Amino acid sequence: MTLILSIVALLIGPAIYAAGRQNRIARRALDGLILLAIAVIIAVHVVPEALRQGGQLAFVVILLGLAFPALLERLFRSASDTAHQFIVALAATGLLIHAVVDGVGLLPESGTSLAYAIVLHRLPVGMAIWCVVRPNFGTAAAVSVFILVIAATVVGYFLGAPILELAETRTVALFQAFIAGSLIHVVIFRHAHHH
Repeated sequence: MTLILSIVALLIGPAIYAAGRQNRIARRALDGLILLAIAVIIAVHVVPEALRQGGQLAFVVILLGLAFPALLERLFRSASDTAHQFIVALAATGLLIHAVVDGVGLLPESGTSLAYAIVLHRLPVGMAIWCVVRPNFGTAAAVSVFILVIAATVVGYFLGAPILELAETRTVALFQAFIAGSLIHVVIFRHAHHH
């Protein structure tokens, strides 16, 4: 049941975001909610888990992830849109890994509170996918990302235990730390750079 609820919450996100775009105050509130949700997910879930599994090296990797978008922007100043699209693609890859982990977290063995927390956070994730991917890559790409996130969640849910072992490796933790750093850059500099 929680798997279905998580998919529904993910798909409701764009509808709520689109409805909020009609009202300037609602739009700003939704933009703030998305940024807050991303910041909370990074600060509460991704970074502590990466530090726990990756050790002090994960902190260095987070800083590298934070610097990476700025480095890309400087190296490709004339192709700045390409650098931003690359960061969005990199973030999408991290999102797929996170979706697999979410699928594992939805298993009954993981506990009811974790499962419902995952369901709730899928709403702003759906909103974020819609507001970031669609403007940069188009509606077809956004729909594709939704399909991939749903598929990754289903894989995590049905392959559970083996995926959980993979998700706990230090390499995946360091990769998620790098993605977290890149997303922190996007959250901090979103309005200045129009990510």
